[in-house]
Amino acid sequence: QETYWKGVPSHDLEPNRAYAEVTRIAHELKTVGPELANMTIKNQVAILYSVDSSNALNFMPFERPDTPGWVPGKASGAYNAILVQMHRSLYKANVGADFVFPTATDAELAQYKLLIVPALYVADDALLKRISDYVHNGGHVLMTFKSGFTNENSAVRWVRAPGPLRQAAGFTYQEFSSLEKPVALKDDPFQVGDENKVSTWAEFLQVETAKPLAFYDHPFFGRWPAITENQFGAGTLIYEGTALSNNLQQAIVLDALRGAGLTSSDQQLPASVRLKHGVGKSGRRLHYYLNYSNTPASVSYSYAAGMDLLTGNSFSPGQQATIAPWDLIIVEEK
Repeated sequence: QETYWKGVPSHDLEPNRAYAEVTRIAHELKTVGPELANMTIKNQVAILYSVDSSNALNFMPFERPDTPGWVPGKASGAYNAILVQMHRSLYKANVGADFVFPTATDAELAQYKLLIVPALYVADDALLKRISDYVHNGGHVLMTFKSGFTNENSAVRWVRAPGPLRQAAGFTYQEFSSLEKPVALKDDPFQVGDENKVSTWAEFLQVETAKPLAFYDHPFFGRWPAITENQFGAGTLIYEGTALSNNLQQAIVLDALRGAGLTSSDQQLPASVRLKHGVGKSGRRLHYYLNYSNTPASVSYSYAAGMDLLTGNSFSPGQQATIAPWDLIIVEEK
C-alpha cells in the first residue's frame, strides 16, 4: 500500500503538481510568516469538556452504543456525539471556541460570554455552583440533557434533578424517558423544516422560573417543554432536555450566540468559507478568509481597513472580494 502514497516529489524525483503547491506555500510563508508567527486568539465562547461524564455515560449509556466498551480519557459514544455536534455548530457559524475543564475557576469562566456544557453528567457541587455563579454574574450558558444528575463519584444525587443547577436552570424534573423514534417539536419553533425533530431521550422538565422555548408534538410528552431558557441574575441558561437534529442544534446555537451578543456578519458568509480572527506580532488584527471549495467564493469584507498580506491588495469595510478555489485571503488591519 505504501507505493500508492507517493510523496513530494514522487519516485521520479521531478517537479510535479504537489511540488509546485508546496513551493508556493513555502514562498508565501517566507513572505508573511514573521508577521503571522505567534498569532494570539481570544475566543469569547468556551466548551466545558468533562472526561468523567464521557466515561460515566459510556458505562451507563442512555442509548444503544455502536461499539461496546469505553476508553478512559477519550471522549466517545453518545457524549462525544453531543460534543462534536456542538463544536460543529460553532464551526459552521464561524465562531471560535476554547475548551475549558471541570477545574476551571470563576476567573477563567468569566473570560467568556458564552459557555457550552454538553451532558455534564458527573460533577461535584462546587463546579455546578461555579456555573450558576457564572450565569448570575452575566454569563450565558447553553447546556444539554443529563447535566447535574450525579455527583463527582457518578452517584445519583438525593435531590431533584438538576441538583445545584436548579435555580440557574429554572426547572426541576423527576422523570425521563427513552424515545422509541424521533419526535417533532410543536409548530417548528426554530423554522428548520424536515430537521424539526428530536430523538433518543426526553426529560420531563417542570418549569419554575424558566421560559419554555419548544414543546414536543406528542400526545404524552407534549405536556413538558423540550427546550427552556431561564434568566438568572444578569445572565441566561438555555437547556436542551432532549437530543436535537443537527440543523435544530445549529439554530439553538445561533440563538445562544445572539443572546450573548456574539453574532455578526461572520454568520452571513458562504457555506464554504471559514473565517478566523487573531492578533499578529505587530499587535494588528488579522482576518483569515479560507475557501474550502473547488469553486470561487464571493465575500464581503466587514472589518477595519487593511491589506491582504499575500497580494498587497487593499481592503476597506464593505468591499467585495472573490477567493479562488481552495485559496485564502489574510487581511491585516492598518
